Amino acid sequence: MVEITKKTHINRLLDIYGRLLTKKQFDIMSDYYYADLSLSEISEYRKISRTAVLDSINQSTKKLENYEEKVGICRVFDASKTEKNRDLIDRLEEMIKDGI
Repeated sequence: MVEITKKTHINRLLDIYGRLLTKKQFDIMSDYYYADLSLSEISEYRKISRTAVLDSINQSTKKLENYEEKVGICRVFDASKTEKNRDLIDRLEEMIKDGI
């Protein structure tokens, strides 16, 4: 389950900040996260070593995490979503107290 959460997180970062990566980095990340290709498949398709693919994914992931740390778009979105949910829960609790 942790792996799914990590992939979802990286997919979100890739959606938001992906175009800040180099074209090659973005293409490799897209192959890995969007197309769900293995390192070997990407290596064969891109004509680069499997190690180069893994290095690119690791470097790109660090860049995406760094962008999020500095800009915080996901954090802002999550905070606003939590706030909206809290408002909804408060209204439902009021309705329950009022007997509705």
